[in-house]
Amino acid sequence: MYVMCNPEYEPVRYQFLVGHFARIGIPSEKIHWVQKVWGHQLTSDQVFSVYDPFTPRFGIKINLSLQSVALSRGEISLILTFREAVRQALEAGNKEAIIFESDVMLRNDFLARLEAVLKGCSGFDWDYVSLGEGVSGRPPGHEPSYFGEQRIFPAPGQFVFRCCDSMLFRRSFLEKIWGTLVPFREPLDWEMNVQMLVHRGVPLWADPPLAEPGTARGRFVSSLPA
Repeated sequence: MYVMCNPEYEPVRYQFLVGHFARIGIPSEKIHWVQKVWGHQLTSDQVFSVYDPFTPRFGIKINLSLQSVALSRGEISLILTFREAVRQALEAGNKEAIIFESDVMLRNDFLARLEAVLKGCSGFDWDYVSLGEGVSGRPPGHEPSYFGEQRIFPAPGQFVFRCCDSMLFRRSFLEKIWGTLVPFREPLDWEMNVQMLVHRGVPLWADPPLAEPGTARGRFVSSLPA
């Protein structure tokens, strides 16, 4: 599990997550804290060496999101930190990897449900599993209860990254995006939609959700402007 969290600049989130993961029963040796660069540390040269809001990428000429032509340094640093998490996962030789954002909040029964998700994935040729519901997005055909049997659904539509708070990846997909993630022009969630389309990935959604983004629920203040 790779957690994109900077203890120096996100001390409240870091301290919360240390206790949160321990209470859920996640072994500390399975948790890797990933920090690459904080937004205010980026120079203009560094920014435009990885970010090009105007280039037509992979034949896609339109921008998918309104902020893509004006990403903040915080949004840019988040993608670079995500790429560092990918690098670490590949270097470690993981067959699968979970990447969390720093505002993630997990269910108390997260580990049992994660085990059920991994077993459910065995019936699919999959690349990515969304573990959280993002901003209240759940798959067609799901049961209304959040306490029902854990199930796996093919992700509906083309834009499948509900949020990036909790993402399960297969190694083979991380190997593909490592070479195409830079230069980017979209914020992380939309950039990952581009990567999924380009590499013809197979995305799945876990339901009931195993996680939620604390920022979207008003539990944390967004750190992206930083």
